[in-house]
Amino acid sequence: MEHITLLLDQFGYPFLFAVGFLEFVGAPVVSVPVLVVAGAAAASGTLSLPGLVVAAALGGLVADLVWYGMARWRGRSLVDTACGLSSNPMACILKVEARVRSVGPIFLVPAKFLPGSGNLVAAASGFAGTGLGVFATLDALGLLIWGGVYGGAGWLFRERVEQVVDLASGATVWIVVGGVILVGLAGAWRIAKIAIHGERHRSME
Repeated sequence: MEHITLLLDQFGYPFLFAVGFLEFVGAPVVSVPVLVVAGAAAASGTLSLPGLVVAAALGGLVADLVWYGMARWRGRSLVDTACGLSSNPMACILKVEARVRSVGPIFLVPAKFLPGSGNLVAAASGFAGTGLGVFATLDALGLLIWGGVYGGAGWLFRERVEQVVDLASGATVWIVVGGVILVGLAGAWRIAKIAIHGERHRSME
């Protein structure tokens, strides 16, 4: 986790914005540890807790607006890509769309805590015809709660977070190498999933 601390020290809020964007655009990024470490940094005065929450939420909102806009513009041709980028193969876009229609736009708020479904919910809201104002408002609310929960957890339990960072400091190189390998494998798997979904879609036509 020391490399997260170094990135936060060097780039601060823009780094958190990028993490929020990548998390909800569908990239293989694990944002929770970053937010927790950032929350611990806020407790020491390095960052502002409201600032880090807003930065990460803004990144997520931009990503969600991209998916929402693409869904409204491209329609069903986006299904294969959205499903392929999801890390949850069981939560295909059409299933999420049905959930959005049954529960309503308020589903956007708790959906931020569903692993691997960030990009699916935004696209599904576009498919379901959710109004832009309603979507942006509820999505922003969900993202602020998401960032507040994990950033706040880091702030509250900062001493334990610091202990974990200290324990990991001696293995920074291996952590970075392992992280790069995992990201590469996750990216390759998602590209393969996009191809698989596309082939299934074409076979059903």
